[in-house]
Amino acid sequence: MIQKPCLEDTLKQKWSDKYEKSRDLFRSTLKFIHTKPILPFKAYFNLQLIENKVPTQIRDPETELIGEFNEDDVNFLNVEQKEILFRVDFSTGEIVDDENNVNENNDNPILVNTAPICSYHSIVVPFLNSKFQQLLSGFIAESVFILFKISQSPHLRIGYNSKLANCSINHLHLHLIYVDQLFDNNRFPVEEFPIKPLATIKNATLGEVENYPLRTLVVTGENIIELLSLTIDTLLAHEIPHNIMFVSPQLAYIFPRRNQFDFIHEHGMKPAYAELSGLMICRSKKYFEELTLQEIEAKLSELTHPLFDNVVQDLMMLSAE
Repeated sequence: MIQKPCLEDTLKQKWSDKYEKSRDLFRSTLKFIHTKPILPFKAYFNLQLIENKVPTQIRDPETELIGEFNEDDVNFLNVEQKEILFRVDFSTGEIVDDENNVNENNDNPILVNTAPICSYHSIVVPFLNSKFQQLLSGFIAESVFILFKISQSPHLRIGYNSKLANCSINHLHLHLIYVDQLFDNNRFPVEEFPIKPLATIKNATLGEVENYPLRTLVVTGENIIELLSLTIDTLLAHEIPHNIMFVSPQLAYIFPRRNQFDFIHEHGMKPAYAELSGLMICRSKKYFEELTLQEIEAKLSELTHPLFDNVVQDLMMLSAE
C-alpha cells in the first residue's frame, strides 16, 4: 500500500512499535541511556552514557578513505525484514509501507538503528541495490534531502560518517536523528556557535564555525549541492576523513578530521557526526562521571585535520572563478 503522510507519522509509530514489540532487535535500550550537560555551558557539550550495549566486532585499522563495496563484508543487502520500517521513493517523496521481501524493490529503506542513541534513531540506505560504497556525493545528498521535504519537524537532522571517520559499514548509509530527543533547546551544541562567512561559491556560502574546539566548515544557501560536492571532492583529493551533519537542505556542518585509527582515547571515545556536533557518547560509567570540558576541548582540537587550511584555500580559489 502506498501512502503519503509526513515522515514522522510513519517513522515514529513504526519505530516505537519495533522498540516495544521486538526488543531483541536492539543492542542497547533507551532505559540505559543517560544524558547530562557539562557545566558551565548547558548548550556546549552533553555527555551520554549508554549502558548494557552489546559490543560490535573490533575491526582492524583501515588506511583507505575510498574502498570498493564488498559483498563479503557487513552490508545492508541481507538486512532482516523486521529491521525495515518502510521505504521512500526519492523521486516522489512517497512513503512505501508494504510487506515486500527485502531483496525485492527495496531501494531507499529506512531501518531502525539497532544501537540507538535516542528514540526514533534510524538509518536510510540510499539506492540500496546499487551497492554504493560509503561515499557521499551531491547527487546522493540531493536525493536524501527529500526526507526533509516530507518531514514536518524542524528537529530532524541527518548525519553522515565517511570511511575512517567512525563509519562501521562500507555500504552507503546516513543517520536520521530528532534532536529534540537529545537536547532541551532542540539543537546540537555546534549549532549554538556563530558562523564566520569565508566566501561565496556557486551561489552558496562557505563559512567556518567560530570558537569551536574542532575546526568546522559550514555550507549554507538556498542550493548548497554544488558547493557541498566541491567541498567533498576537495576533502577526498586531500584524503581527509570527514563527518557531516545536515540541519536542512540549506545548511550543512562539515567536520574534516583525522583518521579514526590515529585517534586513541583512554576512555574509548569514538567521535562520529554526533560527537563532533556536541554529544559525547561514553562507553563507561567512569568516563561519563569524570570527563571534563577541558578534556573534550583538547581531544576535539587534536582531531582537527592538519590540512584544514589547505582545503579552505582550495575552495576559496573557486570564489574568484
